[in-house]
Amino acid sequence: MNAIRQILWLTQKDLILQFRTKDTLALIFMFSLLVVLVFSFAVGPVFPLDLEERSKLAASVLWVAFVFAGIIALTRSFDIERANGAIHIIRLAGIDPSNFYLSKVLSNFIFLTILAFILTPVSLQFVESLNSVSVMTLFKLLGILSIGTLGLCAVGVILSGMASTTGGKESLLSVLLLPLVLPVIMAGTKCTVSLLLTESLRGTFWITLLILYSIVFLTISYLLFEFVIEG
Repeated sequence: MNAIRQILWLTQKDLILQFRTKDTLALIFMFSLLVVLVFSFAVGPVFPLDLEERSKLAASVLWVAFVFAGIIALTRSFDIERANGAIHIIRLAGIDPSNFYLSKVLSNFIFLTILAFILTPVSLQFVESLNSVSVMTLFKLLGILSIGTLGLCAVGVILSGMASTTGGKESLLSVLLLPLVLPVIMAGTKCTVSLLLTESLRGTFWITLLILYSIVFLTISYLLFEFVIEG
């Protein structure tokens, strides 16, 4: 019970600070929108009439914007704790490193899931695919994005903790994170295309890969985070 209180308290602290300052919110939303606009103007104004090609375009736009937005959010994840040695104060307060890790995953997961709920219909609208998607399919798509978010945060939080102690953390995090989350991007894109085409997930390989990746890396990072925070 004490562990749950620690995780919830730390998560609440992160979310309050993020929504109070609003600078990270504005930066991530504007950057995501810019990525969507660049893709839309590069391919448009006349988009492919073929449903399969349009579904692939929509999935590509959505996941590229989402992953890069996630990198920005994760890069700033440890700014407050690393500033003026605040992370050592948290450790002296008796916070278990594993609980600290889970709180960071949870706060980033909530933050990026909210972003996904905003970004998904916007992205589909810009590539003229929103009208062909049912409400149920849209919720399924948000579910896929939520699973992908968990995988992204599971890896991204521990790498962000490592990169936060070095100079050029933005570049370092991108170099380390993108190769590791490639399975998330591939599986998420494939599932998205399948949903937009058939409104169902054809086969179980990609959704299984997405779920297993998230669980495996969440477990490994949970066990190893103590060595990162002590660095």
